Amino acid sequence: MKTYHTQPSKREGRSLAAIAIMVGSLLAPHGAQAAAGRLDASFGNGGVAITDFAQTDDYASAVEVQPDGTIIVAGSSGIYPDFHSALVRYTRNGGLDSAFGNGGKVVAQFDSNGDDLSAIVLQSDGKIVAAGSIHGTAFLVARFNADGSLDQAFGSNGSVETKFGDPSAGAADVVLQTDGKIIAVGVSGAGSLSELNDFALARYNSDGSLDQTFGSGGKVITHFPGVFNTGSTATSAMFQSDGKLVVGGFYKNEGTPHQFALARYNSNGSLDFNFGRAGKVMTPVGTGDAFSFAIALQSNGRIVLAGYSDTTQGHDFSLAGYASNGTLDTTFGNGGIMATDFAGGSDDIAYAMTMQRDGKLVVAGRTGPYPEFDFAGARYSSDGQLDQNFGTGGKVTTSFSSSDDAYAVAFQPNGKIILAGISFANGANFDFAVARYLGR
Repeated sequence: MKTYHTQPSKREGRSLAAIAIMVGSLLAPHGAQAAAGRLDASFGNGGVAITDFAQTDDYASAVEVQPDGTIIVAGSSGIYPDFHSALVRYTRNGGLDSAFGNGGKVVAQFDSNGDDLSAIVLQSDGKIVAAGSIHGTAFLVARFNADGSLDQAFGSNGSVETKFGDPSAGAADVVLQTDGKIIAVGVSGAGSLSELNDFALARYNSDGSLDQTFGSGGKVITHFPGVFNTGSTATSAMFQSDGKLVVGGFYKNEGTPHQFALARYNSNGSLDFNFGRAGKVMTPVGTGDAFSFAIALQSNGRIVLAGYSDTTQGHDFSLAGYASNGTLDTTFGNGGIMATDFAGGSDDIAYAMTMQRDGKLVVAGRTGPYPEFDFAGARYSSDGQLDQNFGTGGKVTTSFSSSDDAYAVAFQPNGKIILAGISFANGANFDFAVARYLGR
C-alpha cells in the first residue's frame, strides 16, 4: 500500500504538557490596524468560551447561529474510543444557555459502539438537523427540538441510520431543500485509510424516511474516474439558486496526488452532464496533495472551494474558484487558485468557509508547527484576494492553549464572526472552543 496522505484527523493523538491558558490575537500593534478580525473581549472569557462536558475529550465540528444570535455547536464527547454525539448552545455573548439540554449541553448516544456529529443545519421552526457517522459504518442523521431533546417524530426516536453496502460510511455535511427535504453528503467505501471510497449522498423526507425519488432508493454513489487505488470523499454541499446541488470534496487517482473535487447533481440525484466532465471536476492544487473541506456559492454563480494544499511553504490555506460550468475561473485568486501562508513552514489547513453579505469570504482553520496549532482565520475579497482590512494582511491567529484547531465558522446577525473547534486549555483533554471576532 502506498503512503495515504489523508486529511488530518479531528482526533489526532497528542500528548501535551499543560501550560497556562493564553488568549491573544496576533494583530499588528500600530494604531492604524482595522478593528475587523480583533478578538471580541465582550464574548465569553476575553473573547473565548471553553466548554468541557465531563473531563472527556470533546471535539466541536460544526456551528450554526440562530436568528436571535444564540450559537449551537455540534461534535462529539467521550473517552477514546467511546465517543458520542454532543451539542452545546451558547447565549449571544458566550455563556452556556441553561434552557438547552442539561445546563446548555446535550450528549446523545445513538450507537453503543460510538457516533459523532460533523454538520448541523437549522430548520425555520427552530429544530436542529444534524449529520455524522454511526461508528464509521453508516450515515447518522438526527433531529433535535429547540430545547435540545430528540424529535421523536423524526426517523426512529429522533435519528436515522443509512448504510450504502460498504464497510465504511459517514456524513460530512447536511443541507435543507426549500420543501423541507434533507440531503446528507459524505463518503462510502473501504474506509478512511483506503483510497477506495466514493462520494455518497442520501435524501430524506421531513420525517426522516429515505426519499425514493432520489437516486436509487434515496441514495446516490458517485465514482470518480479511475480503477486502482482511486477514490473520492464528499465534504461539503450547497444548493444553487436553480435547485441543483453542488458537492465539494477531494479525489485521488493511482499515482497522482489528492486533488480538489466537485460534482453537480440534478434534483433527482442524477449527475448534471452540463457541468465539468459528465458532472464531475478534478483540480490539482499546489505542489502535491490537496484536500477541499468547504464550499461557497457567490452571487455571480462562481463556486469556491476551500481547504489546503502542499506548497513550497508547507501546508497552506487554499481556495479555488470555478465558473458555473465547472471550469476554473481565472479571474479568481491567481489564475483561479489562491494559497495563503500564515508563517513560513507552518501547517495551515482551512476546514470551513462562509460568505458575508457583501460577498467577502471568511475561512477558518488552524496554523502552527505540528502538533502545536492555533485558531486561524482569513478574509478574502469576492475575487479571492486577501482583505487587507482584516487582521494583519487579511489573517488572524489566536492561541488559547498548547493546541487549538478551528473546524467551523459562522456569522451572528450583527456581523460578528464565530469560530468553533477544539482547545487543550485545561491541560488534560480537548474541549469545545468558541471564539468571537469583530467583523468590521
